[in-house]
Amino acid sequence: MDEVIGVAQEAASFDFGIIKMYYHISPEGADEPLFEMDADRFFDAESLGGALDLGGATVQATSRALPASFVGTTIGKLLLTQAYLYAMYESILDLSPERLTFQVEAHDDHAHLGFRIKELLPQPVPSERAEELLAAAWTDYVRSFVRPAVEAVSEASGLKAAAIWQQYGAMSEYMKEFAGTMPLPEPVRERMALAFRVLAEGIPAEAFGTRRNPFVHKARYCDNPYPTGGDKLMMQSSCCLYDQREGGQKCYTCPMLTPEQRAERRVQVQAELAG
Repeated sequence: MDEVIGVAQEAASFDFGIIKMYYHISPEGADEPLFEMDADRFFDAESLGGALDLGGATVQATSRALPASFVGTTIGKLLLTQAYLYAMYESILDLSPERLTFQVEAHDDHAHLGFRIKELLPQPVPSERAEELLAAAWTDYVRSFVRPAVEAVSEASGLKAAAIWQQYGAMSEYMKEFAGTMPLPEPVRERMALAFRVLAEGIPAEAFGTRRNPFVHKARYCDNPYPTGGDKLMMQSSCCLYDQREGGQKCYTCPMLTPEQRAERRVQVQAELAG
């Protein structure tokens, strides 16, 4: 009983503020979900198809490709959440599908996709074995849930799984860059670096069913036309398919844009900002 109470007290101290804000993953979940389903229903074709269609409708998608891209990257954010929480609290959190509820929340012309965590069950990670334990736990997580879920999304939508995996690299780099701006104690910074190293180097590519671990990525940058965020913007590692919607166009940071197309978009953005 004392051990159970100790785990509950430890879990209660976890701060999901940043994770909830950017990844929409938290014990509270969305305030007003338009749709939700238990995460183990990703493996039910009818349920998953309904989720893709509803998610697509909220963003005026022209096919299931765009919602599949969103759902697939949302699944990947569970791994980034694991990395962040390990760095902050020296624990691995059980994010298996039976402990998750997938949610869609509509916001004007876009949607937030995320997960509500039904129960917080952290497992402390001894520092002397951290790299070994993280690699084993996250490899098993990819094999047992992340890869099967991404492949289910791929099959239900017709979007190649590679189109999802290839977005994971920049997702990881975004998180690392953001964490680098936070006023964190040195031990937390060291654990953060370890966690992202394990994601990229400790999980074998075959666990993802890919030739290369999708978290292996070298960030690329382009000029920033916006008044905030510095001189440069990090580019995506692959197209997110945001143009696959009514009146849609590729993102300014999409790697599929040619230099000429990005220059045109830059002029367009600057004109819009000028009013």
